[in-house]
Order: sequence, then structure tokens, then C-alpha cells
Amino acid sequence: MDDIDLAAERIEVLNASALQAVLGRTETVPSTGICASCSESIEQERLKANPYAKHCRDCADEAEAQAKMARRCGPR
Repeated sequence: MDDIDLAAERIEVLNASALQAVLGRTETVPSTGICASCSESIEQERLKANPYAKHCRDCADEAEAQAKMARRCGPR
């Protein structure tokens, strides 16, 4: 396989996973307003922006930082 084939295959995989993420979000129920990690209330502004939010801003930031580190360092 050459670089163009690999790039096209990767784009296909990314598009498929993005589509699954969007479809998965449409099937979920709106948030309860309670963070799934710390059990604190989710900020009203956050719920207005994303009614399906499962985590408060602080827990979401922490989860994003951990995911970013995992992508950078690879699976552990």
C-alpha cells in the first residue's frame, strides 16, 4: 500500500467513527444534571450548551487531559 491508500483508509475509519459518535448521541437521554464522576451539579450554562453532558466542567477537563495524554503516550 502506498501513502495515498493509507491516508484514504484512515479518513474512512475516522469518518465512520465520527458518524457512529453522532448517531450514538442522538440515542442517548438528556443529562440528569448530576456529574457522573463527582456527583456534583453540572453547570446550567454547560447543560444549555450540551443537554447530554454527563460531567461537570472540571471532570470533563480532567477526562480530556487524560485522553490527550493517552493519545500522546499511547495505551498503557
